[in-house]
Amino acid sequence: MKFAIVKTDLIKPLSHIHSVVERKNAITILSNLVIEAAGNEINFIATDMEIDVKEKILANIVSDGKITVPAHTLHDIVKKLPDGSEILMSLQENNLVLESGKSKFTLPTLPFDDFPVMTEILDGTEFSISSEDLKNLIDNTKFAISLEETRYYLNGIYIHQDEDDKNILKGVATDGHRLAQVKLKIPNGADGMPAIIIPRKTVNELRKLIEETDGDIAIIVSKNKIRFNVNNCVLTSKLIDGTFPDYQRVIPKENSNKLQVLTKDFKDAVDRVSTISMEKTRAVKLEIKNKSLVLKVNNSEIGNAVEELSIDFEGDELEIGFNSKYLLDIASQIQGSKIQFSLSDSSSPALITDEEQEGTIFVLMPMRV
Repeated sequence: MKFAIVKTDLIKPLSHIHSVVERKNAITILSNLVIEAAGNEINFIATDMEIDVKEKILANIVSDGKITVPAHTLHDIVKKLPDGSEILMSLQENNLVLESGKSKFTLPTLPFDDFPVMTEILDGTEFSISSEDLKNLIDNTKFAISLEETRYYLNGIYIHQDEDDKNILKGVATDGHRLAQVKLKIPNGADGMPAIIIPRKTVNELRKLIEETDGDIAIIVSKNKIRFNVNNCVLTSKLIDGTFPDYQRVIPKENSNKLQVLTKDFKDAVDRVSTISMEKTRAVKLEIKNKSLVLKVNNSEIGNAVEELSIDFEGDELEIGFNSKYLLDIASQIQGSKIQFSLSDSSSPALITDEEQEGTIFVLMPMRV
């Protein structure tokens, strides 16, 4: 195997797929990625046995071949080469030799035939979704994905057809403290698709891939796998085998206290006062009355902070506490100039909405302050 390629063409697929590979692996070959050169194309493949990513690019191939090499080492070398570098890669005595300018690297390899391959999706629901819709769905929900491994069914985004309106596709994530829900018009071909939970790592890898495209993303979904076609890259992932809880019952329906505040002012104020909040709780108290919202943080070890904001408010005076980090996570997704809160009392969850994103809602549990 021997081929020549420029750095900009090589770093793109390597940066896409190397992060799928775990840095510590009990199985050595899973630390490697596949390089398969044939004709005028190079295929790169990486897997952790839960996710499989393949990407192909054009290159000047002198001789065909296929081999596996350490993924992170190769990526780090190529990344550090000067921009615009010409790179020559060749297989010599079971080592991959990379030459560029006056630099030369020799990397160990393992046989291609030993590399594990995930089974293909043979049958499933096929449809396409715009990259913009997919970006919005991911960005508005992924921050609420649970990191708690014991409740593994919360470790991803739950995507399903609306039970009441079959023309709506919903994406939901929750960690028990906050919940995010996005509604989209169901794409053509997705009617009747199974309800699925896409794992957190898959969501993060997919988000990186779709950042660079404005076109449609082709998707195929089966009961236990999902595949995304993004430009020259194909990402296949196992789905979480579990039942997502009935999240509808935690979404407030009758919160009568309505608050509107400028998004940027609110976000900046929460960020400022939370500077002295306790690391463990990150608690901030909201005191709401008339046209005034007062944000308060008390920390017995450092001091306290107070900031007042002007608001539009309809309802009864109340005080309620929240985790400031969770407030900032939600406020960061608000696209409109104002963030809207619907509140009940100090111990009930808040419903947060965005005037610019119909169908997108956030639910945040309060905390004692």
